Amino acid sequence: MRTLRDKLTYANVISTLCLFMLLGGGAYAATQLPKNSVGTKQLKNNAVTGKKIKKATIDASKLTPAAVSTLKGTKGDTGAVGPQGPQGITNGGAYATVVPEFPPVFRGDHPGFAGVERLEGSDGVYCLTPDPETDITHPVASGDWADSSGFGFFVEPLAGGTVIGCEEGQLEVRTYDLEQEPGEPVITVATNSAAFTVFVPQS
Repeated sequence: MRTLRDKLTYANVISTLCLFMLLGGGAYAATQLPKNSVGTKQLKNNAVTGKKIKKATIDASKLTPAAVSTLKGTKGDTGAVGPQGPQGITNGGAYATVVPEFPPVFRGDHPGFAGVERLEGSDGVYCLTPDPETDITHPVASGDWADSSGFGFFVEPLAGGTVIGCEEGQLEVRTYDLEQEPGEPVITVATNSAAFTVFVPQS
């Protein structure tokens, strides 16, 4: 015991006390930190790794837009086939432009129509012969100014292929001038100078 006392010095005692204080203080700091006392300033860069983050604690609202854009899940199953829509028109329909020459002729393509003629002895009555598969039930027509002479035309296709002057099965189209005397109402006068385009939608 006397030998141990002889070897103790002031420096030895002080250094031993310091060692115990450091070890004791570190243990206290590690186990007795107050709640919410560690923040971003106390964390070193890259101190928090993916393994130390609890699952399902970070959602998209806590990520930057750039990070969200990189997220991509696995491809889902193919959805069920929806109901079939209504049947559309199988083609664009039959159409033709008629030029009032003598005899009248088609200008350009005229799919769905085989020929055209003007009814003999009647002004402004044209008979268009449709192809066998062309349905002429709902025709529409309009004046074609480029190949007409004069102005103020009215074109009337007879819906449903109604037979008045043309042969049965033909599409009858009538063309008129719109004329007006001063102070009088507008009247229609049959004319042979109006070109027209006719269109018949197909179902």
